[in-house]
Amino acid sequence: MSRIPSFIAVFVLAACAGSFDERVHQEVQQAMALEAPGTVNVENIAGTVTVTTWAKPRVDIRATKYGYDAQELRSITIDVRKEGRSIFIATRYGSGMHRGGVRYRIQLPASASVHVSNVAGSVDVSGLRGDVSVQTQAGTIVADLGRVAGARSVDLQATTGAIRVWIAPDSDVNVDVHSTVGAFSSDIPSIAQSRENIVGVRAGGTIGSGSARIRLVTTTGAIVLRNR
Repeated sequence: MSRIPSFIAVFVLAACAGSFDERVHQEVQQAMALEAPGTVNVENIAGTVTVTTWAKPRVDIRATKYGYDAQELRSITIDVRKEGRSIFIATRYGSGMHRGGVRYRIQLPASASVHVSNVAGSVDVSGLRGDVSVQTQAGTIVADLGRVAGARSVDLQATTGAIRVWIAPDSDVNVDVHSTVGAFSSDIPSIAQSRENIVGVRAGGTIGSGSARIRLVTTTGAIVLRNR
């Protein structure tokens, strides 16, 4: 069974300073130990997800639930559980129609791997040395990945939205890029690209030994891969 060392919830009734669907907010904080090498899985419906790293051996979850009224906030729950060396964070909704969502700000050890699924909202990941997998239906993916080498795997997919990735120049990685409708830009000489069906693009190449793997895919959206 998972143990929850800390939990803080602060309910804030906000004047209509935000968007129509953000009249009320609820701030939630939770921390949980993560043994190395650990994995953090995030499943969200609407709202941004930001993942950064720190030197502590635990995961810190700060979430902002937002909605039109207090009843809508109560229908949104954040489920956090731990299984072995994996932590699962998921947004859950009650029955009926919903306009609210959750914004996540998550800090975790740099050695951890992360898997994020977000239906509507951008995802920003930086500082990680483990595997990274991100899927969005509508939203931009931004990833600052440092050196990508060894057996490391990076898989970023956006249905509607751009992908922007930075890696270290001394990476050892094989790159595979595909956009059905979108452009590709890179400052890495070994990455070659070709147009596909006029509006799409394919690109790929090997950096260094090519031991690791990066896959970048959009249905509609531009893709950028740069050296940091």
